[in-house]
Amino acid sequence: MFVLLAALALAAAPVEVTPMTFAQAVALAGRTPGAEGAARAVEVQRAERAHLSALVLNPQVVLEPGYRQLEAQRGADLRLGVSQGFNLSGQVPARTRALDAEATVLEAEARAVLLARRLAIAEAWLLLWAAEQAERQSALEVTLATSFHAAVEGARALGAATALEGAEASAYLAEARLAALDAEGRVAERRVGLSQVLGESPTRRLQAGGALPEVGLPPDSTWDGLVEQAARLPEVVALALGAEAERARAAEQRASRGHWLQVGVAGLREFDGATGGALTLTWTPPLFERGGRERASQLASATRQEGEAREAGRSAGAALALAFHEVVHAREGLDTLQGQLLPATEEAARLREFLFQSGESTVPEVVWARRALASARVRQGQAQAAASLARVRARFFLDALSGVSPP
Repeated sequence: MFVLLAALALAAAPVEVTPMTFAQAVALAGRTPGAEGAARAVEVQRAERAHLSALVLNPQVVLEPGYRQLEAQRGADLRLGVSQGFNLSGQVPARTRALDAEATVLEAEARAVLLARRLAIAEAWLLLWAAEQAERQSALEVTLATSFHAAVEGARALGAATALEGAEASAYLAEARLAALDAEGRVAERRVGLSQVLGESPTRRLQAGGALPEVGLPPDSTWDGLVEQAARLPEVVALALGAEAERARAAEQRASRGHWLQVGVAGLREFDGATGGALTLTWTPPLFERGGRERASQLASATRQEGEAREAGRSAGAALALAFHEVVHAREGLDTLQGQLLPATEEAARLREFLFQSGESTVPEVVWARRALASARVRQGQAQAAASLARVRARFFLDALSGVSPP
């Protein structure tokens, strides 16, 4: 609803249009709120980790004031002690391993978010490009329909055209105008969609400037092998690493409930003025509490994420295979449209108009031919955008698969 309202507002209130090329749009993926937040999370974790202490327990200070009386002697007692606990079960290295695992998860999640945002921006830009092509074609069709309508009305005035032919020409002009209005509204909606995925204000009118992106793909013979490697895509890797991080946290939890040694020193001053000191050693063995409650949830979560990672790996393989298939499918559709359908409809429209001017064709036949040509030209723009999107999607997947950092 928000997108539609913004699209209507933009269509009704023209403002300055800002051209943006495909490369410029995709380059902004890392600056969108989601991708920027995911990347920032890695930096925050790294910065906070630098402040961690080598000790995992705070020291304790004990102050014990008292009063004692012995026969005629009386006075205040005072005991002051300081103690520090030391984990003997490897909690510090376990914590380091858990932090390392969490950092790799955050990095993989940031790559996954960036990939998803790049794909969303690419699709939004190409949809806007196709909509703008359709808008230009619709405007041209209105001009042609207006000229054709004027010619038919002139012929009617001379008695060379019937009322039915005049009605057909009027209907053709009205339909062309409605198509132009629909195309204009679709462009406004696509502009809002592109602004939304870029994190821009919906009132900013963006234009898909420049040519369609050209990307290279490896030979078709290598595609099956690449599909088998789809488990290396960031989203899958993040789930697999998430399971490892949960197990690392479970190991840290167990170590935190392991053997503890409390070392302390205390100074004494008794009521009779005597002073002294003491060394205290306290050993806490893990006889009962071993962090089992927390570890149960963490290990269960790790097992669940391992299953999700396997499932995501299969889904990623299917998505990559489908992306490769779409490259071929979209290319064949575009070739058929540009090589057969569009030339045929252009020739048919040209011949129909020629025959009409010669008096050997009717207005409805010309209108049908013009409508077919307009539809074919709109489909051409959509097919070009679809073919480009298929190649871009496959390229982005392959870049993420090989660990190439996007621009």
